[in-house]
Amino acid sequence: LLRIALKAEEIDTKDLPPSNLVLLLDTSGSMTDDNKLPLIQDSLKILAERLRPVDRISIVAYAGSSGLVLDSTPGDKRETIIQAFSQLEAGGSTAGEEGLLLAYSVAKKNFIPGGNNRVILCTDGDFNVGLSSVSELERLIEEKRKDNIYLTTVGVGMGNYKDDLMETLADKGNGNYAYVDNLLEGKKVFGKEIWGNLFTVAKDVKIQ
Repeated sequence: LLRIALKAEEIDTKDLPPSNLVLLLDTSGSMTDDNKLPLIQDSLKILAERLRPVDRISIVAYAGSSGLVLDSTPGDKRETIIQAFSQLEAGGSTAGEEGLLLAYSVAKKNFIPGGNNRVILCTDGDFNVGLSSVSELERLIEEKRKDNIYLTTVGVGMGNYKDDLMETLADKGNGNYAYVDNLLEGKKVFGKEIWGNLFTVAKDVKIQ
């Protein structure tokens, strides 16, 4: 019997560098169920409570077309951030490529040197417009991580959910992957464990 335990470096929250977070939210028609977009909206309100004044957050939504819902906003503007989450509605097809390109563009425009620059993709994984093949998506994300902008993926829903795609994209983006199926898990990912999930202490570490 072989048991292997791994532990990352511990960093005090107050010592973490400022974060430039771009939330990339799937608002396509497949996200209407209560355990999809509504669950993500409630979970992200918890994230808003954890942001510090030095952090900045942007919101990009994608469906039939993509758009900037909230431009880079300081973390202490919680009412503005929560209002932006609340106004999102699901509908249309899934322009995954367009959404990713816009999110990375916003992240690069607001890049914080020495900071935590990251795109957080929240979706049920159903990319059906644009770069739909896994290999094309992988190449896009690998290219963008060279700019020190990493990718975290958060999966929701069931049925057409593509777990392997979400995990692969996170691996290629030097980020991590989480699955949220209820608000308790949302509080864990975006609340209690938020900085552990979103701050990178080691690059290119893969464990299977």
